[in-house]
Amino acid sequence: MRVFRNVSLAGFVALAAVAATARLGAATNFEVDVTTAIDKGIEYIAANGGFTGSAGDVTGLLMEALLEKRASGNPADPPQGYAGANATDQGRLRTAAKYILNQSKLTGAGFYAYRDGQFMFALAEYATSGGPDKSTLAPGDINHDTIKEAMNRLVDRTVGNQSAAGYWCYNNGGCEDSSTTQFAVAGLAAAKAFFTSGKSGDQAYNDAARVGQIDTALAKTRAIYETNARQGSDFGAAAGNCALMSSSERGHGYRNGYAPSLQQTASGIYIQLFGGSNVNTPMVQHYIEWVRNRYRWMDLQNLGNSWPTQSWGYYLWSSFKGMELIRQSGVAPTGSNLGADAYGTLPAADAPGCTQRQVHKDPSAVARPALFGAGGVGYYSAESKSQYFDYAHEIISKQCANGSFFCNFSAWQSYWEGWSHQGYLLLVLQRATGGGCVDSDKDGVCDSVDNCPTIANANQADTDKDGKGDACDTDNKIKLNVTTSAAKGTSGVTSVAVIGGPFPAGAIDPTKVDVFVAKSCMAAGATQTKGTKITTVLGTTKRVFFTVPAGLAGGTYVVWIKSAEAGGFESSNCSTLKVIAAAP
Repeated sequence: MRVFRNVSLAGFVALAAVAATARLGAATNFEVDVTTAIDKGIEYIAANGGFTGSAGDVTGLLMEALLEKRASGNPADPPQGYAGANATDQGRLRTAAKYILNQSKLTGAGFYAYRDGQFMFALAEYATSGGPDKSTLAPGDINHDTIKEAMNRLVDRTVGNQSAAGYWCYNNGGCEDSSTTQFAVAGLAAAKAFFTSGKSGDQAYNDAARVGQIDTALAKTRAIYETNARQGSDFGAAAGNCALMSSSERGHGYRNGYAPSLQQTASGIYIQLFGGSNVNTPMVQHYIEWVRNRYRWMDLQNLGNSWPTQSWGYYLWSSFKGMELIRQSGVAPTGSNLGADAYGTLPAADAPGCTQRQVHKDPSAVARPALFGAGGVGYYSAESKSQYFDYAHEIISKQCANGSFFCNFSAWQSYWEGWSHQGYLLLVLQRATGGGCVDSDKDGVCDSVDNCPTIANANQADTDKDGKGDACDTDNKIKLNVTTSAAKGTSGVTSVAVIGGPFPAGAIDPTKVDVFVAKSCMAAGATQTKGTKITTVLGTTKRVFFTVPAGLAGGTYVVWIKSAEAGGFESSNCSTLKVIAAAP
């Protein structure tokens, strides 16, 4: 999930439409097939009642997969959320949300980590992307919570059942279990995004007190994952030379005291990120190193858990999610630290050697799965080697004709494993992070919506409205002169100019300088023209000439400029222009 802060529902729909239009024609073969796989997977869920309650406690996971559906397989496309979904998908989302609002009310104080965690991250994205509340879904029905009531209830019972150490067990804090803790943490991190969204349904969602409780709980869990990190590997003897490969690597097992496993160590990375760490935090580096040294995309082999088949889908999602959160944070690894693209780069024979470690698939050397049509080796040659391609190609290679994955994994034929793995694998294809809020710069704004994710700027000021906050906007800024008399001229006739500086060094083509004229500074829908001449006033202060745009009514306007020339520059303020009916 990506959270959309301060975006109107119309803006949300427009954002999805623009992204889809801009990229649909440029979609690669692989992106097209990924889109097909996602659509087939969603339709399988719908045809088998996955959005209507048949999936029970797994409904939240499947709902999240529907919310994360995109217009194409291109990573630049935003998730559809509720507002961007078509009428059919909106109906499915309303049904699933109504089910969750009913279940949260009926279960009262009854905590179940797997269920409550996914209910939180699905309901959070549904709500913040414009999903309707109880007044629409179940008006007047006492057996349903409102969205805010449900989120309050889910968060309160999750926080209340955390152990003193920082773990969650299945129904309480009575054991130090990582498989349940990872769901509780993911849900709370999504709830933080919900409570800080500034949005509302039947009630306002903001809740500073609960955000504080969530922060405390997540920090406690992060600390225990640092304290209880271990060396070695689950199935240590069977793992052969992959059991212990460096003195610095660390991981986490299924429960505290167990040797580390691939799946639980991978989730330990995002658990630490949600708790306030970043890519350069030493223990995050140790966990990344552990997974890097044992990276696999085919299966968990002897490096994972006691349940290598059932855990494969969640391993793919948890290990991708941790790296994707690092990518979204904008925090670069320092020095020799490992970054978000560390996996799959170390051959099995390279030190430290591990016979079961895999490197990236070569897109130009793999074939298109027959389910998606003709296309031999090289069909996906436009793609780059990456963790995402490794996982996504393996996933679509295992999809069945009906959109499920059951035909390839008999161990998934149970209620929980079947539905949950359907959700996990679709979420990987969608590059989803489950709605978790990582706040790398600690300014109270989630990285996914922060216009300066690495520099604290709680007010999110963006004077030039270019999507980059003032605190980190490194564009060349031109301050226009507003102290002298306003430029004055006849619409469509007079040549006028604005003066400002400092301009970048070197020659600037005036016809590539955009000049904007409007009634208010930096307003949308401004009249736009081009510069006609640039002259130097003194040093880096220059005068940009332009013709007053035709069709402007008489009156006072403001002017600003922007250009991609000389590395890009734009004005940080506006100058004044007076349009008159006749030549002065």
